[in-house]
Amino acid sequence: MSYRILILVGVVAALVGLLFMLPNRPGTGQAGDNSVWAIHAEAPEVIGGYGDNFCYDGKGVQTLSGTLNLVIAKDGSGSIDVAFSTTEGSEPLHPTSSDELTGTIKIASHIEASADVRTDIDINGDTAGGDPSLPQTHALLAGRSTFDVYVNGDLLYENLRGEWSLADAVRQSDGSIRQSGLLYSPLLRDKSGFSDPKRTEFTLLLHSEKSDANNKPPYAIALHLVFSEVTVEKQPPAVGQ
Repeated sequence: MSYRILILVGVVAALVGLLFMLPNRPGTGQAGDNSVWAIHAEAPEVIGGYGDNFCYDGKGVQTLSGTLNLVIAKDGSGSIDVAFSTTEGSEPLHPTSSDELTGTIKIASHIEASADVRTDIDINGDTAGGDPSLPQTHALLAGRSTFDVYVNGDLLYENLRGEWSLADAVRQSDGSIRQSGLLYSPLLRDKSGFSDPKRTEFTLLLHSEKSDANNKPPYAIALHLVFSEVTVEKQPPAVGQ
């Protein structure tokens, strides 16, 4: 009997060890016991390019194939990993006045524990600290961190500033930002009313520190991505639960 018990114990130990050896796969919810946030997003839209990275009318917005994965741990540190590709039928990306990107683009960010990350907050428009270039919306999660951009395996841009958010969607199916026929403009007196609380999107806006007045936003490098298919795989419990 004791021999059988020893065999059973050995089998259980081997299975437990195998589980610990298995790698976590992005987008499966296996973000580790230390995580409090895990987000997976797909269907990235590239918003415009050099000259206009907002494209309120939806022209210049193209949908590509790719994914985004965000993980934030209990101490506030985390990561954002993005991968998407252009195709023969898609337009090249123009993040600067001269660069033309094609192929596989990967974007990576390490979120420091001290990074500016906020939850359950109104952002953009005329909100405190918001960006009037985009309409006011409510974010479940929003933050800032630095990003590196790789093209076909080579590091192209390093330490770009990035603002990102998981928020009520503001883009329509055609890529535009409009409400009841009214096209959004940062010159509007009322910058609210353009978001849809029934839909969620993940927005990522990268830019350099160097300025360029001929670009919108006014930076030498800018890349604007919106992911319209978002799955929140893990999040902190609501207060009181």
